[in-house]
Amino acid sequence: MKKTTVSLIRVSTELQTEKNGGTSLTLQKQKLTQYAEMNDLNMIHIFEDVVSGGLETRDGIEKTKALILEGGIDIVLTYKTDRCFRSMLGFSKFYTFLKEHDVELISVAEGISSKSTTGELIYNLMMSVGQHEKNIINQRLLSGRQMKVSRGIRGFGSKIPFGYKRNTDTNEIELDENDSVIVKYIFQKINQLKKSKMSSSKRTRHLLKLLTNKGYEFHGHPFTRFNIRDLISNAFYCGELNYGDMKVVGKHESIVSKRLFNNMGMS
Repeated sequence: MKKTTVSLIRVSTELQTEKNGGTSLTLQKQKLTQYAEMNDLNMIHIFEDVVSGGLETRDGIEKTKALILEGGIDIVLTYKTDRCFRSMLGFSKFYTFLKEHDVELISVAEGISSKSTTGELIYNLMMSVGQHEKNIINQRLLSGRQMKVSRGIRGFGSKIPFGYKRNTDTNEIELDENDSVIVKYIFQKINQLKKSKMSSSKRTRHLLKLLTNKGYEFHGHPFTRFNIRDLISNAFYCGELNYGDMKVVGKHESIVSKRLFNNMGMS
């Protein structure tokens, strides 16, 4: 029975041809088609990409993965591994996907198959390079974040602490005029309730009721005890930046004093 096969081919630009030192889509297609015919494979589709090979994913890869998920694909053919993947990190993720679904990867020009002992060794070495790339990227990201924190700046992406917002012009974190009032109210009210003989859980229930009565909400929803817990334990509100073992004074405006924040941890 013929093994069902799909092929992946790629060039960076339409002008990339053998004359220019490249391997055109036409040449790659010819070589893969010949290989399939010589080895009695049932080639059902050839996915063509005219994009940078440095991209971790692209249309051809995603369509190949979709066919594999549907079932029935035995082999993925490429002309050359480095022709198809310039990024070893991108290759590593795709190869892991193929292994998880028991799909063989064959590089025709290099004569490498993931089902052979030698081929598996080569691909695993390439996987190691991909992991090394990932580690370097993560280290650079970590160093960049640590440098920001050391300057009193914290990048939150889309997750900004309740009570703050990002200034779309300066990209800096600033107070949210309405929500910051709610944050301050929560800290002050808890500080007042601590003077009563209420238990911690009873204080929280009472606070939640007060917030509801005032119409105060957490991003459009009623506050929960988890919202309160996370809020009063976040030193960002008293002007601190904590990142790993680093603790510095932030450049953002605080909502509560350090003394009031510290009182939250007292029984």
